[in-house]
Amino acid sequence: MKTKLEKIEKERGVKINFACESGSRAWGFASPDSDYDVRFLYTKPLSWYLSVSEKRDTIDIMDGDFDAVGWELRKSLQLLKKSNVPAIEHLFSPIIYLGENTTLSELKSIAAECFSPIACMFHYLSMSKKYEEKLASETIKLKSLFYALRTSLAGKWILEHKTMPPVVFSEMLSLVSDDIADEIKDLTVIKSMNDESYVHIRNEKVIRFISETITTNNNYAKSLPSGKPDHERIDAFLFKSITEK
Repeated sequence: MKTKLEKIEKERGVKINFACESGSRAWGFASPDSDYDVRFLYTKPLSWYLSVSEKRDTIDIMDGDFDAVGWELRKSLQLLKKSNVPAIEHLFSPIIYLGENTTLSELKSIAAECFSPIACMFHYLSMSKKYEEKLASETIKLKSLFYALRTSLAGKWILEHKTMPPVVFSEMLSLVSDDIADEIKDLTVIKSMNDESYVHIRNEKVIRFISETITTNNNYAKSLPSGKPDHERIDAFLFKSITEK
């Protein structure tokens, strides 16, 4: 992975400040054919920022099972101020490929300040409702089931803890009863042994839990507070990141 990131830096003329794994490998329920979903933050030379013209602030690379997306640091910080869920999740990935400790620590601290329970809840609600719609058939993709589980449990976590949910899916199983947790663990093992296209017979108990959780999340979402980003701190972090050698 280090070689691939160094190649991106050289070919795109950027400095990668942080890189991590996202998606099912980071969440802990990957299939054998799951892609490597690499996400990274980068900065450009100072001259790039001293321009009145709008410039592309993302990098997208798809090479076989290597799916990489990079955000320019200013773009990422703008997203963090809005409590953008992917922007926050990436910083807390359990699989970090590149990231100097002090830089990552400060980014995490900024993300924690920006975290808005209500904004993140509505993100997870939108995603969980979308995946719930795919669970109506007699046989379903386990991938869709786990996406619905992860997003509905993330909303439940926000309701109960008022903090950003863990990225590692299994860490949220403390929210569910032992019998549901056991069902989910069994399904996790099955998913780990089958490709992403694998379909499985409906598990009524788990699907009922998902629907009930989504309903509860929806009922209480508007009662949640918003975030409190420190704009001056964020600006100072960006300035330091693009001017230091």
